[in-house]
Amino acid sequence: MPSTLFCSRRRFVAQMGAAAAVATLGAPAFAQRALTKVRYQLDWRFEAGTAAHILALRKGYFTEEGLDVTLNVGAGASATVTRLASGNFDMGTGDLNSLAEFAGNNAQSPATAVMVLYETTPAAVFSLKKGAIGKPVDLKGKTIAAPANDGARRIFPLFANANGINAQSDVKWLSVEPALRETMLVRGQADAITGYIASGFVSLQRLGVKPDDIAVMRFADFGVPLYGNAVMASNAFMREKPAAVAAYLRALTRAYKEAVKDRPGTVAALKAHEPLVDDKIEALRLDVILDDEIGTANVRKAGIGLIDAARYQQGIDSLAKALEFKSVPKASALIDMQFLPNAAERRIYA
Repeated sequence: MPSTLFCSRRRFVAQMGAAAAVATLGAPAFAQRALTKVRYQLDWRFEAGTAAHILALRKGYFTEEGLDVTLNVGAGASATVTRLASGNFDMGTGDLNSLAEFAGNNAQSPATAVMVLYETTPAAVFSLKKGAIGKPVDLKGKTIAAPANDGARRIFPLFANANGINAQSDVKWLSVEPALRETMLVRGQADAITGYIASGFVSLQRLGVKPDDIAVMRFADFGVPLYGNAVMASNAFMREKPAAVAAYLRALTRAYKEAVKDRPGTVAALKAHEPLVDDKIEALRLDVILDDEIGTANVRKAGIGLIDAARYQQGIDSLAKALEFKSVPKASALIDMQFLPNAAERRIYA
């Protein structure tokens, strides 16, 4: 007869096997299948502007959607389009105007916009009020600093054309690293800089400049009614893994909705992901992004994400003329709204 010890061990193994079977049956669906890898190219560093992606990653929203996401820091929304063209990334946050420019100067576009984040471009010119640049024509003869891939710099010709400035001869450009842009203005090495509101306005305050001492000219307020950043998917990834594109947008929209309601928690998640960020500065930046760059009256009413093809086409036509595209791309060929979450989910301010 088998020993008592042997019988006990056999019963233990049987019990553990049964328990494992029950655990497997009760496990979440995403744990029972292989996760789909998504290489995501952010438009900027780990700051408030990218916090919703970080929140979705750290809270497990991507995993719950069956995704294994890698977030790569960026060098500007314009650069994202080029990086998607390299084939090294599946999705990314890029500038819709840069996407049109790429498509207008190449045989085909490398990606498709699937969700707009900034339905009005947050591009602006920043200067110090002591420099007496109060209107666009005051920029004539001035030096403007910006990274070469800065989205606002790329569409500056439209701002110039709409306000009686020659973008090539009336201003002098200094190409600088992103981290040095605001410093150049504060030190007097540039008369003005270009950038997005949440970048330029907040970063200048981080350097000790008082808000009342900053002069801001938003492109949208001076005749440039363009879209801004959007989530994009490479055409190959969108074709091969459409469910993953939709899953990413669901998780991101969920994170944006949480960010709107719990801003301190969002900043805390950002801090946990990137310990070097300044909590107070990123809290201020997050407010600017959610209340100004994203939270337009239309988005608060209808929800985030939708791109109007007719409006986008008007912007493309203006860009093609100002930037001298080789051809004028069709807006309908650069966007695809079928992956968006439903309208109720997209109302992140509800």
